[in-house]
Order: sequence, then structure tokens, then C-alpha cells
Amino acid sequence: MSKPNQPSKPRQLIRKLITIHSAPGRSRQAVISVIPIAVSLVTMGLIVSPTHAAMGMIGAMGALAGNNNAPLSRARILFGVGTATIFSQCLGLMSVQIEWLLPIILASWSLIVIWVWHALQLGPPGPLNILFAAAFGTYMASRGWTVSTVFTSTVPSFLIAAIVSMIIILASPHRPVRAAVKKAENAVNAYCEPDDDADSHEVARLRSAAHAAIHLAWWAYNDGHSSGVDNPSEMSELSDLRARLITAHMRLEHELRLEAFPSADVSLPDHVDWTPLGRPKASYLLRTALERGSRPTMVALRAATGVFFASLLMILLPFGHPYWAVLSVLIMIHMDATRSDMTIRAIHRVLGTVVGLGLYLAIAAFGPSGWVKIGLIIVFLWTMQALVTRNYGLACIFITCFALFMTPLTKPGQMYQLAQDRIVETIVGLTIGIVTIHIVGRRAPVLLVRSQYRRTLRSMMPVLRSLSQGRTKTPQAQIERNQMVHELIQGSALLSATRPDAPQALQDWSKVDRTVTETGYDLLSVCWHTGNGPVPWARRLLADIAIFITGLPPISSQNLDAHSVAEEMEKIRMDMVTSLPGVK
Repeated sequence: MSKPNQPSKPRQLIRKLITIHSAPGRSRQAVISVIPIAVSLVTMGLIVSPTHAAMGMIGAMGALAGNNNAPLSRARILFGVGTATIFSQCLGLMSVQIEWLLPIILASWSLIVIWVWHALQLGPPGPLNILFAAAFGTYMASRGWTVSTVFTSTVPSFLIAAIVSMIIILASPHRPVRAAVKKAENAVNAYCEPDDDADSHEVARLRSAAHAAIHLAWWAYNDGHSSGVDNPSEMSELSDLRARLITAHMRLEHELRLEAFPSADVSLPDHVDWTPLGRPKASYLLRTALERGSRPTMVALRAATGVFFASLLMILLPFGHPYWAVLSVLIMIHMDATRSDMTIRAIHRVLGTVVGLGLYLAIAAFGPSGWVKIGLIIVFLWTMQALVTRNYGLACIFITCFALFMTPLTKPGQMYQLAQDRIVETIVGLTIGIVTIHIVGRRAPVLLVRSQYRRTLRSMMPVLRSLSQGRTKTPQAQIERNQMVHELIQGSALLSATRPDAPQALQDWSKVDRTVTETGYDLLSVCWHTGNGPVPWARRLLADIAIFITGLPPISSQNLDAHSVAEEMEKIRMDMVTSLPGVK
């Protein structure tokens, strides 16, 4: 029975389906995102033909990657995404030659791409366009495309869009850093000046959010640090952003020290000038993603399973094509989300596809020319970009339209067959997707959480070792602290993301999260508080954590007694807090 003030599950479902979220500035951002694609479409239409330009739009859409990154980082991401997209489409074209291998090839490629994307934490818009290129390639092979066609259509489309997108970001190269610093300042202010009625749980949440925002701001700053070196005004702006970020960071560290060690001397040591590194090295991210119970592995395995069975079923069925079913699966599960959110996404996808097909047929019935189609694709793209964060179902209407206008028609009546195939393929893909998310990884939340908190505890050990040896000023010690903060942030984020899928199993893990994060942030405060000499008690705590980790059962989906884990970690934390000279 529902609680008096809590809506029933059907009402919650309907509310989620029809809610239109606020997204200030999204329409303007959509314009900026679509301009490179529009320029690419028009340019290719003038050079070759509008139809040829539309078919090469997979390449142009690759320019959406990394649009929240600084120029140097954006250039690296574009190069990687462009190369992967071209290879992906060639792979799709060649894989149809042996049809029974197609599901294995598409699933294996999906596994690799999604794992690498999530392991390196490349963020939005995700690897969908790279994977869609392979699926679209399998379809275009039946329309006479060859590998050489990719280099006369997809490649130039991508290059044009990528160049235009770089020109746009170079016009305001520090925009990503400005946004990140502003977000960090707001998060630190919220933590340092909480509401009067904020309890300890809310303060802990604000603290984690503040440290995450600071960490991501340094991430953005270091990504954009090499841009504008020859432009004094830009360097002046970057220096100002650095000063603002250091001020916010020092305010956060000061508050952390007062919270952990209220009676201790809070003067800062000389190594305050050392700034965080932001993004951990790729080697560290890839190495930790290979560990048992890692989030990238679970997401990649789930997506690859869905792709395999969707493409296999479409091969066995006497109608349709695998590529749209594969796209439907990937749109649903290529990014990490809760089962509830992915189910909502599937319903949105079905409803949006049905309405989108109706809109497509209504427009296609008038037989629009190639240039009119180009204009419609641009309008649909902008509308999709503007709506995708507001309501995914509405965005799916226009996703369906522009994707169908990309597909060449050889006969006037073919559009009805195309629409019929898309309905069937969408239903097949989403059915496979829903079954996959409720089977693959169903017991994963506990496994993921246990693995992450063990990794977080393990990241504290090098920091304690540096303290015990008196080498907190070294670059390596800075890297170790940076990795620890990264894992602390990952731990809180992972628990928040997985708890809705296993609320009963994880209900007590919030206590573990609070204790582990408090231990980590207190340890960070010790590093900023301590001078040059070795810290004798750090060796004792290092041994305690090592013994504690060794005594834990092997990582599995079997739950632990979260209360006992939290109690043991609290003992270690209090030992550290009371060991600092001057703390009473």
C-alpha cells in the first residue's frame, strides 16, 4: 500500500515519462553544437550532392565529442573519436560478408569501445556515435557502399565539422574552465555556509560535492592549461581562473581542517603552492578499470550482451535489418544508469519512434528535394539537442526523423517499408535491452560497491606511506593524493548511482561511505597540515588498513555487514585524528 504522501508506482512512471526538466541555456548550447554539423552538411552538399552529404553525417556528428573540454583536450578527443568512427564504419561494411560473424563482431567492438570510454571517463555524449557507425555500415553495405565510400563521405564530413568545432571553441578557449571554476566556487560556498537546519548527513553530502567540484575544476584547468600560450590576455584570464580556484580550494581545505582538527594549529605549510593534477593518468584509469567489479566492465558487458542478441535475432528474423535494433539497444544501455531510468528511456524510445515515424512519413509524402532534406536534418538535429536533457521522449521524435532522412531511398514507395522495419527493429532492440538490464548485472550493485570501497581504501595506503616517510612535498606524493581524492569521489558517486537498483542490499552502505570519505578527507587535511618530517603514527595506520583489507572476504556479489565495516573504519579514523599533535 502506498504511503499517504507518496504517489503510486504507475503515477511515478507517468510523471517520469511526461516531466519536462528545466535546462537553462540548452537551446543556445544546441546551436553551438549543431553549427559544425550544419557547415559540414552544406559544404559536402555543394561539393558532391545533398544525398551524399546526408549519408556522411555519421562523420559530422563525431564533432560533438568533447564539446565541454578545453581546446587541447578537445583536439585529442576529436582525433580519437574520428579515427574510431572511421574504423567502426569500415568494420561494419566488411563484417556483412560473413553474416554469422556479424553479432560477434558488433558485440566485441561494443565491448571494447564502451569499456575504454567509461574507463577513461570521457563523459558525454558517450560512444554511441562510434558504435552506430558500425551498425549503419552493415546497412549501407546493402546499398552499395564500400570502404572507399567511407573515405569520400564520412571522412571529409568529419574533418569539416571537426575544424569548425575547433574554430568555435578557440573563440572562447577558457569557457570550460570558467564553467568548472564557477561550479566549484558554488559547491564550496554551499559546504562552508550550510543552511542552519542542515544535519550531519547533509553536511557530508555537501562536503563530497565540494571536493568533487574542486577536483573536476582542476581536471578542466589542467586540460586547458596549454591553450592560448601565445596570447597574453588569455593567459591573464587563465591565471585569474587559477587564482579563483586556489582560493576556493584553500577555503575548502581550511574548513576540512577545522572540522577534523578544531583544536590544532591550522597554519598552512609551504607546499600549499602545489596544485592538484585533476585527471588521473590514463594508465591508472585503465588499470583500475581492469579490476574485478569495475563499473566500466559491467556497463560494457551488459551493452555487448544486448548488441549480440539484438543483431542475432534480426538476422534470424525474415524482415528488417540489425542496425536499427542495435542502435535501440545501445541508446538504452550504452551509458551507466539505473534499471528504472533505462526502462523509462526504453518507453520514451518506443513512443518517440512511433511519433517520429508519423512525422517522417508526413514530410516524405511531399517528396522534399535534397536541399530541403538537408535543412530538415539541421532543424531536427537542433531540436533534438535542445530537448534531449528536457524530455528524452520528445527528443526521440526528432532523432527518428533525422536518422531516417539520412537513409537513401531507391524507390518512392520504399519509405513505408522503411518505416515498418524501423518499428519492428525498435521493438526488438528495446525488448532485448529490457531483458538484458534485468538479467545481466542484476546482482552487480553489491559487487561494484565492495570493489570500489576496497579500491578507495587501497588508495589511502600510498598517501600514508608518504606521510610516514616525510615526503609529502614530492610530485609522486601529489599524484598519490590526487588518486585518493579521485577514488573518494568515485565511491560516493557509485553508491548514489547503484543504490536505486538494490535499495535493501545497500541501505546500510551509506554509513560505510560516510566513514570512508571522512577518513580520506581527514587524511588529506593531515597532508596539508603536516610539515616536512616523517609522521610516526602513519606507519601504524598503514598497517591497520592493510590488515583490515586483507581480512575482508574476496570481492563478490555477496553482501557484507556494513555496520562492522563502518565501525572498523571509524576506529582507524579516530586513531588518526587523535594522533595529530595538538588535537584534543
